[in-house]
Formats: sequence, C-alpha cells, structure tokens
Amino acid sequence: MKPKLFAFDLDGTLLNNRKELSTSNIKALKEMSDFGCVVALASGRIGSSMQQYAEMLESRVALLTLNGAVVYKCASDVSSPVYNSPLPADYADFLIDYAHDKTFAINYYINDKLYGLKHDGSLEWYNLYFDQTRSTYEYISSFSHFSGKTPSKIIYIGDPEELDIIESHFRSIWSGHIYICRTWDYYLEFLNINANKGNGIEALANSYDISTDNVVAFGDAPNDIPMLEKVGLGIAMKNAGPDVKRSARRVSCCTNDEDGIAREWELIKEEYFN
Repeated sequence: MKPKLFAFDLDGTLLNNRKELSTSNIKALKEMSDFGCVVALASGRIGSSMQQYAEMLESRVALLTLNGAVVYKCASDVSSPVYNSPLPADYADFLIDYAHDKTFAINYYINDKLYGLKHDGSLEWYNLYFDQTRSTYEYISSFSHFSGKTPSKIIYIGDPEELDIIESHFRSIWSGHIYICRTWDYYLEFLNINANKGNGIEALANSYDISTDNVVAFGDAPNDIPMLEKVGLGIAMKNAGPDVKRSARRVSCCTNDEDGIAREWELIKEEYFN
C-alpha cells in the first residue's frame, strides 16, 4: 500500500492548539506533494476559512469542507465540487423551527457561506465559534427566506449539557436518516446521512482514480472516525479520544502540539518513499 493521497483534519490534528500550521508540518506536506501525492485538508469549516492554510502550502491542495459534505479537488477553484451532499430541506426547515426562541446559536451553511441570526444569548456562541475557526459570518434578521432550501449543514452552538439533551432527542427520532455528530462539546452538527469525511475522502480518491487502500488519513475527533475507517491507513493523534483511537489502524506517538504530522511523515517516508 504505497500512499498516493494524504488527508488531514485541521483542528487538533494538523494545526497546533494556537490554530497555527507549524513550519515542520508545512515542510512535511510540501514533501508529500513533491513525491506526487495528493494532499487534502478535511474540516468542518467552509472552504473560505480553510483557504489560508492551503495557500501556505504553495501547492495544489484539495478540500473536504463541512465535514465532507462538499469536496473540491483544488482549493483555488471552488466552483465545481466533486462531491456535494446537502441536508434535505424538510430536515433543515424543522431544525430552524425547533431552534425558535432557544438560547443557543445556529450556523447555517449554504453556497460556501455561513449565516447567523443574532438574538439575546446567541452572540457569545457566535464569538466562540469565530475564535475557534475564524469563519466569517453574514448576519441576517430571519432564516425565513431559506425555507425550502438545502444547506450543506446546520450547527447548534451552545451549552454542552443542553446540547447533550438535544442530541439525544434528535438521535432518537432521526437515527439512520440524518448524520448527527459532535465536533466539539459546544457544537452539535446536522448533515445529510451521506455527508461525512469518509464518503468525502472516497469521492476525492475516486476523482483521481486512487483506491482508498492507498490513502492515509489523520484525525483526532469523532467526526474523523468515518475517514479513519475508510482509508488504508488511518492514524489517530495522541491527543485523540478513546473512540477515535480504536477506529484507527495506529496511534501517533505525538500530539498536534508536538508536530505529530511531521513525525509520522518521517516514518511513512522511510517505509514507502526511500
């Protein structure tokens, strides 16, 4: 299994805890590209908030955006995705109606834009999300004009204990119909049942005529599990949770704050490219 495609989750994996892409990790990804491998960034973010990291690599980079709901072969061209699996309109409309008069915030993603609705109590959650991702919001007065639309995904952002209850409720009524995941304690995400990083990386690999057996993926969070399980070599970071580590073929000896990607690349390079 000689690697031909490498996929990296961002937060908690490729980026350190200061949301920085280290010099060592940049060097590692550039070397992968120099060896003729496809390099892909995989995140729950929209493409525009991932661009800054793609540009730092100074090479062609693919993007798995919005947890794999929308996939692009090249970060510099987001006009024609190779995979697009939006949330059905009836579920999206229900989620908006359910959130009416609630204290948590709503992220609504459509056409690579992020919309938010300001109300009492929501601003602190929007600020929290911005601090974590640097994603830019377009604030609107109502979600009513999105009725009947098919967003890429919807996130509830709020108190973790409140989201625990909401998550349990929606899993009980929508299990097998909608993909529900927690990318952080404060985020509860809703996507198309086929929208996950596993299906996203498979679609990207197929677009290059690459078998998933020849794909290496790195992750640390529960939403990375479908991707780690799909590929030939799934590697969990040392800082990953127990479920994530169990889903991976191996666990890195280093965390995202210890240039874990660069260190794993040295091992892979020695095994497959020297």
